[in-house]
Amino acid sequence: MALSKVAQQFADEIRLQDWTDAHIRLDRAGHDRKWDTKSHPTDPVLSTEEAHRVKTNVMWVTAQVLGYNDPNFDVYEFAQACGVNILNTRGGRDGSIAAGLRTSNGRYMRPGTYEFDPVIEVFTTDTSDAYHASTSCPMFLSGYQNKPILKFSWDKVPDRWKPCQCIPSNQK
Repeated sequence: MALSKVAQQFADEIRLQDWTDAHIRLDRAGHDRKWDTKSHPTDPVLSTEEAHRVKTNVMWVTAQVLGYNDPNFDVYEFAQACGVNILNTRGGRDGSIAAGLRTSNGRYMRPGTYEFDPVIEVFTTDTSDAYHASTSCPMFLSGYQNKPILKFSWDKVPDRWKPCQCIPSNQK
């Protein structure tokens, strides 16, 4: 799946930056020490690994907002577009990429907080025995059989379905 237009633009900006002097300078968007007339060869710079850590942190805080706002957001696709390595030493997806976000059961915490929004709508299918806070819930995805998705107000779900673990306990 392709990134949204705004996610791709964030990724392009993050990838473009020269992060080696991010700890000592406030620069404009598009900073590159090779072209910046204010750069000096004697300026202290971060190592490649330190600059990678800065870029990864910028990717994560941007991804937190994008994931909260875009139900189709894929943090691995975004990280890769930002120029962040998404693979572990065995060649599989590096779990630390997803672990850098404040999420639970497919839901993102509200940007700038450590809180989840209250569940307003829930999702299920005719073939499921539970309802979910989002269609990104791993339990929903593991049982989804390409059936039509049913949507209910969280407090008007028929008794046929039980709440998934992704539904906050204060809303069950």
